[in-house]
Amino acid sequence: MVFSCDTPIDIITFSKIIFTGQLNKRLQSIQGQIQETSSQSIVVSVDRIFSGSARLDGDAIVAFVRSLCHVSMDELYSNPPRMFSLLKVVEISYYNMGRIRLQWSRIWEIVGEHFNKAACHPLQDVSFFAVDSLRQLSMKFLEKGEFPNFRFQKEFLKPFEIIMKKNSSSTIRDMVVRCITHFVDAQAKNIRSGWKNIFSVFQMAAADTDVQIVELAFQTCTLIVGGVFDRYFALILDSFQDAVKCLSEFACNISFPDTSMEAIRLIRQCAKYVAEKPHVFREHAGEDLINVSEDDRIWVKGWFPILFELSCIISRCKLDVRTRALTVMFEIMKNYGESFTQNWWIELFNVVFRIFDNMKLPDTQVEKIEWMTTTCNHALYAIVDVFTQYYDFIPESVVEDLYSQLKWCINQNNEQLAKSGTNCLENFAIACGQYFTPNIWEKFCTCILEVFRSTLPEM
Repeated sequence: MVFSCDTPIDIITFSKIIFTGQLNKRLQSIQGQIQETSSQSIVVSVDRIFSGSARLDGDAIVAFVRSLCHVSMDELYSNPPRMFSLLKVVEISYYNMGRIRLQWSRIWEIVGEHFNKAACHPLQDVSFFAVDSLRQLSMKFLEKGEFPNFRFQKEFLKPFEIIMKKNSSSTIRDMVVRCITHFVDAQAKNIRSGWKNIFSVFQMAAADTDVQIVELAFQTCTLIVGGVFDRYFALILDSFQDAVKCLSEFACNISFPDTSMEAIRLIRQCAKYVAEKPHVFREHAGEDLINVSEDDRIWVKGWFPILFELSCIISRCKLDVRTRALTVMFEIMKNYGESFTQNWWIELFNVVFRIFDNMKLPDTQVEKIEWMTTTCNHALYAIVDVFTQYYDFIPESVVEDLYSQLKWCINQNNEQLAKSGTNCLENFAIACGQYFTPNIWEKFCTCILEVFRSTLPEM
């Protein structure tokens, strides 16, 4: 199309059209620049609000964080979910991490609960982002270390436990285990109270059925027992019992028999650390040891947890695993029993004799027969061996308990167990009779008489 301007009026009119078009273009360009500048100013202003949150007083920052988490939760459950405010929650946590203990605890109580919910979001992208954000925050926090008798790390890492417990997604659970593994690899020297959370997460992982989750968690536990214990044992002492319990859970996972055996080996290695580092236990004065004497601390924090968890493995596991646990338990008693006090022996045999309590439970007849002919036989002879080796250290009250246990075994309707009980009673008298007091001899004779009467054939 070609425009023709035949008159001056046409020329003027056409010029106005061109000028107006150019003006509109310039106005649009200027408006766009104004909007862009305005948008950038808003972004800067918003960022300044969050970066300046570190200057708010204690009550103000708590109110601010609570409101932000509320907005974030609304965003996460909108359609589609938005994570802008969740990202700002992470930023605020960074900016305020240096606050005093009381203020930070109040902040993290709100933020931690928000992460618990966000990480259990039904959409995996949201929960993945929440766990990853929590990982980054935790790494930054662990870099700061922790003073003795403080429990900041335990509070900070608690969300990982809750996520592991409540989120059934294998992907998210695997990510949680990987986060914890990363903390151990990168920050072991700075971890104090956080070890409790670490072993708690691994304990839950130990009961999983996912191969990757179980194997990664166990590999990290192996690293901890094999390396971290050696370098930082005193720092982990408050969580030593949690570590042993964690290994016990690995041993009881019937889906991974090789891991079960390896876990028992690691428990035996834990016993070696206890034996080699008695001074660490004596010098340690945790909150739960205030009323425990220095000499008894190694029993309460070291030996008892190990022997107790081995007895739990014996009670819960199938034949091959419980036999291995039984062997290791009595190896520990024989190798290190010379340092045990009389009170320790009393508590120890209260645990050991629990092995026979399983016979009183309403199991199937087949299970009872298997238990009697395997575990009970093994345990009886091992118990008498320990009594023979440490008779001078074991109080008479425990000897009386032994008589009762042997008598109970002899009276069971199982010929092999009855014979084993009789043989053990005889072996004990032959090996230790020369050390018996008149009271122990009297108890022995009474035991023989009661066994004789109870096993007479019916006429």
